[in-house]
Amino acid sequence: MPFGNRDDWAATADQLLLAVRPYATPRRALINLPGSRPSRSGPRSDGLEGFARTFLLAALRVAGAGGHDPLGHLARYAEGLAAGTENPVPDRELTTEAPESWPLMADVRQTVVESASLALALRLTRPWLWDTLDERTRARAVDWLLPALGPSPVDNNWWLFGLTVAGFLQDAGIETDRARATIDRSLARVEEWHLGDGWYSDGPNRAFDHYNPWALHFYPVLHAHLAGDRDLLDRYGPRLHAQLEAHTRMFDANGAPMPYGRSLTYRFAAAAAPWLGALTGHTPLT
Repeated sequence: MPFGNRDDWAATADQLLLAVRPYATPRRALINLPGSRPSRSGPRSDGLEGFARTFLLAALRVAGAGGHDPLGHLARYAEGLAAGTENPVPDRELTTEAPESWPLMADVRQTVVESASLALALRLTRPWLWDTLDERTRARAVDWLLPALGPSPVDNNWWLFGLTVAGFLQDAGIETDRARATIDRSLARVEEWHLGDGWYSDGPNRAFDHYNPWALHFYPVLHAHLAGDRDLLDRYGPRLHAQLEAHTRMFDANGAPMPYGRSLTYRFAAAAAPWLGALTGHTPLT
């Protein structure tokens, strides 16, 4: 399908978001997509992942339209946020008790990953979603997100999940000192892995893979952009530019991303770095 302009991309986003609606739970806190066995994190975590990843798409879709949301995407995710944080549970299984509650971050490590998508989506849509929520719902959501401000449980790009949660909380004026400390700690850890020419290793063990453009560049550059932090953008923006100098060589003539390293199935993320370069002006690409 040829894409001529933003309207084409927006229509595709809407189609994807409409397609997952039948798989949402009644209060929309979980999206249980069919066709696969539960992951090791359990079906409740998988349902949260379905919610969080599609919420990120909805947030980008609506924020890019300046809040215009004719299909009511954000209202559904606001309802799900309220239901998921109402009574978080420590178990991994779906049970008759609290059937739509999200798992606690201390119990299921995968929730740290999903917290970043949730926080970024809330940050992108704050005037149209977060600022309209009642105080009790916001307080419960903050309580659920706060554990992400601790040290990363995995010593790789996972440090950037705490950065992303902290960026939202700092913007919203919540736990700002703790959020600032998390931002500084996370960026300092990732800084140790930058090896020049726009390349990071994904951790201290020279692990080079697709996470370089779509995580290790994506989260710091987008955080700097959303925060309006010129110093950070002056640091990370040129690195993204350098990465994009060679980025087109990572794709086949038909547009398929070259398989290398880990993370071979994340096709949706392949456009993240070129898109971010275009958004922030740090790109050599036309």
